[in-house]
Amino acid sequence: MELHALPFDVETVFAKVKKNQLKKLVKLRGPDSPLYRAIWPMIYVVRVFGFAPYNFSQDRLVPSNINLIFTAIATIFYSYALYQVFNRFLSVKRETETLDGTESTKIFINYSVVMYELGLATFTRRIFVRIWNALQDFDEEVRQLGYPRKETRTAVIAWILVIVSAAIWIFINRIGMYAFGEKWTDNMEYMMPYIGTSVAIYKFVAMAIFLGQRFHHLNTIAMKNLPFTSARGSGMIISKKMILSMHNDLMIAAENLD
Repeated sequence: MELHALPFDVETVFAKVKKNQLKKLVKLRGPDSPLYRAIWPMIYVVRVFGFAPYNFSQDRLVPSNINLIFTAIATIFYSYALYQVFNRFLSVKRETETLDGTESTKIFINYSVVMYELGLATFTRRIFVRIWNALQDFDEEVRQLGYPRKETRTAVIAWILVIVSAAIWIFINRIGMYAFGEKWTDNMEYMMPYIGTSVAIYKFVAMAIFLGQRFHHLNTIAMKNLPFTSARGSGMIISKKMILSMHNDLMIAAENLD
């Protein structure tokens, strides 16, 4: 049996190695980051409702005075909705003053909550951008080390959440219109503080989940880099000191979320 040597193209191999190295060196930050591309529908919804006064500058999230306009518009809109709803409630004669006072108090509390959330989003902008940038830095660091996070599941959940939430609120709106014989605009004015508050809650819960995902990912990396673990995949060996450093960065971000 005669053996034949396989041709070896040095240039082809070198090109492939160089391509892989360049792929690792390319920084996926800002709008190009996997996390942002996965959740961009949620980001636009949060921005429209006035809870995202931030923007990217040189691939870093920073407080944005331009996007703060959305917050100002939302504040005016919620205030106008409150005025319209109060006018309608005052024009309706109820059987008891207690019921009238209860309804008025409920409307005012709903308005106060959404205003508080808008104020919180405005005055804690710098804290929020530090949390986001910490998540972004973590994702980039683990990717460069050969342990990239896959955001496919996050993207699917983001789309499902946006679609299902929209469907639920539309359903509630239709029920309210039918039950009280209201116009679409009247019912939406009453619902807007509820919707705005729910968007603010979604934003907080989402950030908490993103932090939890990264703690889990770091724990997986640590398990793969134990001294007695042989199967490390394609990633490089990471020292205990580096793992602790990344853990501390995530802990600081988690404390800022409070």
